[in-house]
Amino acid sequence: MDDLKIGFIGAGGFARHTLYPALHLAPVALQAICDADQDRAKRAAGKFGTGRVYSDWREMCVKEDIEALIISMGPAARQSLVIQAMHAGYHVLTPKPPAESLAATKELSAVARETGKTLMVNFQRRFSLGSREAKRLMATDSFGKPSSLFFSFCSGKYPDAQTYLLDFAIHHFDLCRHLGGDIAEIAVFHNEINGQGAFALSMQYTSGAVGTMQLTSQRLWSRNYDHIEITGEGEYVVLDGLWGIQHFTQSGNSFISNSSDERNGELTGDGYSLTEWVTSIRENRQPVCNIHDCVKTMELYEAVLSGKKGVIKL
Repeated sequence: MDDLKIGFIGAGGFARHTLYPALHLAPVALQAICDADQDRAKRAAGKFGTGRVYSDWREMCVKEDIEALIISMGPAARQSLVIQAMHAGYHVLTPKPPAESLAATKELSAVARETGKTLMVNFQRRFSLGSREAKRLMATDSFGKPSSLFFSFCSGKYPDAQTYLLDFAIHHFDLCRHLGGDIAEIAVFHNEINGQGAFALSMQYTSGAVGTMQLTSQRLWSRNYDHIEITGEGEYVVLDGLWGIQHFTQSGNSFISNSSDERNGELTGDGYSLTEWVTSIRENRQPVCNIHDCVKTMELYEAVLSGKKGVIKL
């Protein structure tokens, strides 16, 4: 598979800590970097493999041989840029969340269909060692149909509950669907103390499985945030963090830990995510975490954000 020739728009600290270091793990060829801060762009370019920098992304696309763009900035700031890029003929990858609202996500989905371009959202936790192994085990006959799923995703303080849900909890809104399938309805309970939100969700999957989710921004940073338990008819798995997995069966238990190359900074899975993006483009298919699938993740986010009482059908 030929390397995908990419331009990278954005050279901020988050991108330099996550996606840039993972580029060498994927079949991509970084052609140039664009950022309004030229010093920042030059630092990223010098460290990650190209000396070519621009302050105007259109100029970069004219002067460089580029097939696709990674656009790494906040969802509100990048919305118009992502749309322009797809209309200009480029496939796009962005960080999570897909957009700042469900309506904006639907707009991106519509443009992707109209232009025929691939738009993938980097929900890299889907590609972590633990998530990949859980999906593999759940597909075996011995695991059986999932009957219940539990998700806990807790962080340190955020400016407000909405920012916490969109910037942080959105990962597990995505993971609960990725691992459990589509959700039919939810019930949400919310407690807020000093601007910090705590949420408890009950979920009914279309498969019949039930799920629960614990979310709060009232814990500490720099700790393992992810805890997932999935129970099947014959086996169950526990992910305490996403860099390993515990597998429990009648015949014995197994424990798998990450190797050093499974981790990218404090996050994981970016290299596999980038590779999926490239492979889907080369194979002319929709990638995992495509923008159309992300619409359902944002429906779950907005249902929780709405504060509605009682059962909410999705």
